[in-house]
Amino acid sequence: MRNARNIYIYLLFGVAVIAGQSCTKGFQQANANQQYPSTTTVPPLVNQAISSLFLGWTEQASIHNDYYYPVTQLAAISSVSGYLQSNGVGDIWNGYYSNLQNINLALDMANAVSDQETMNNIKAILLILRAYKTFHVTDQFGDIPYFNAGKAYTGAVSDFRVAYDPQQLIYDSLFSDLKWAAANIRTDAAPMSAQGNPYVTLGGYDTFFKGNMASWLAFANSLLLRQSMQIVEKDAATATPIIADLLNNSKPLIGEGQDVGMWPANLGGYDLSGRWWSFSSGGAGFTRLSSTLWNLVSDGTNTADIFDPRARLFVDTNSLGKWAPYTIGSNASDYVDAYADPVDPSKDNGALFSRFNWYLVRDEWYIPELIFTAAEIHFLKAEAYARGLGVSQDLTVAETEYQSGITSSVNFWYSMVAGATNVGGGHLRWDGAAPAAPTPVQMTALLTNPKVKFAGGQSDALQKIYAQEWLSYYREPWLAFNLWRRTGATPVDPASTPPTSNTTFYRLPYPQDEAVNNTDNFNAQVAKMGTNNTNVKVWWMP
Repeated sequence: MRNARNIYIYLLFGVAVIAGQSCTKGFQQANANQQYPSTTTVPPLVNQAISSLFLGWTEQASIHNDYYYPVTQLAAISSVSGYLQSNGVGDIWNGYYSNLQNINLALDMANAVSDQETMNNIKAILLILRAYKTFHVTDQFGDIPYFNAGKAYTGAVSDFRVAYDPQQLIYDSLFSDLKWAAANIRTDAAPMSAQGNPYVTLGGYDTFFKGNMASWLAFANSLLLRQSMQIVEKDAATATPIIADLLNNSKPLIGEGQDVGMWPANLGGYDLSGRWWSFSSGGAGFTRLSSTLWNLVSDGTNTADIFDPRARLFVDTNSLGKWAPYTIGSNASDYVDAYADPVDPSKDNGALFSRFNWYLVRDEWYIPELIFTAAEIHFLKAEAYARGLGVSQDLTVAETEYQSGITSSVNFWYSMVAGATNVGGGHLRWDGAAPAAPTPVQMTALLTNPKVKFAGGQSDALQKIYAQEWLSYYREPWLAFNLWRRTGATPVDPASTPPTSNTTFYRLPYPQDEAVNNTDNFNAQVAKMGTNNTNVKVWWMP
């Protein structure tokens, strides 16, 4: 735990079974004119939706490591892993639709309550979760079945094979949902409806923010800001007013110490073994430090050349103790699993190039799976002020937010490592492996380095903002992928020679199961796009 304000998740994993057993029975109960839902219906379904926020193991091994990292140059790969792209695609697609049904069912139950206002906080939570999960999927695939999807529990034949909906319409709907949630959340301690009834709460089933509706409100607003910035190039008429409302009216957003993620140390004994598995099992251990990232954190290959303190947390030296970045397209031979040894960080199978920090990969207990950071909010604000999006253009304010974003990212990662040392529990610790937190002098050196400091003018400011935002996504490669597709201005090593399949990798292909189980709708969508390939741009790309 970072501090008393830290947002974390403590999951009750047993409710997954309850949720599965209660779906049919719960839906029948939803048709009754009840005042309050049973605690074995809506709350377990909400908790199950929260638990589904974990990244899939193959999603990370195949999609992140084989594609998003090298495509964005956030990292390099010395060889493609043994995992099939189709497996990672299925991991994302199937996980989403199985949980969309839980969320829709819970919303139906909530809407069956006679005093609707008493359910507003719970409905807001469900809409926020649905929006987050749907943005995550549609941003990767483009058009997807949505408006009539996730409703097979109704028993209607039409709900089993569903048409694909345009991504723009999905965005419009999710924006409306998030605005409703933000407008209707009550953050006071014991809200009452206009009819004099107390608001229904989730109690211990709110394992995300533990009943803190102010945190849910900040999450909803932050998601609105993230996704509005994502479509501003394509649909400024929709995005700009949202950005203006959030920034000009000082709407609550995720702040320092409020980073949102799945903290394994607070999951009641749960280990994120999927992280280690995704980097090591089945030949996935080929992920390496990219020369593109190294150029942004160091002025050379000696330790003394490093000016960004995050470098020593993000990556290791090679088997010879040297900082050795891999230049994408070099085809250098380094076909070893550098993460295979589960105990000894010094064993990397003789890797010639620097790998991800062994502790960062091996740590299944203290390092979270991130969802939203305070650093990201700073960078989004910096871009808005640099471009004059919804606010008056002001490069001074932009630089202040930019520097705050860098500082926030550095502090976040060092606080994570600090929390992983000198603690008990028998889990892997960073004791002796983590460098000391950077001094004020080191932070000044970072912020004033020519590769980091604004040099004057909007163009330079945006180049620097995008670069540092990209770097802050080191363990959120899907967000780096979004930024790369949206701006086309994330860092690139001029010496790299990425294959065309990387430079035109714009989306994930639909799973082949869709061609079998949803044939007519799948064929209609592919005909609309022209192909189901990865080189088809999603709607919001310029």
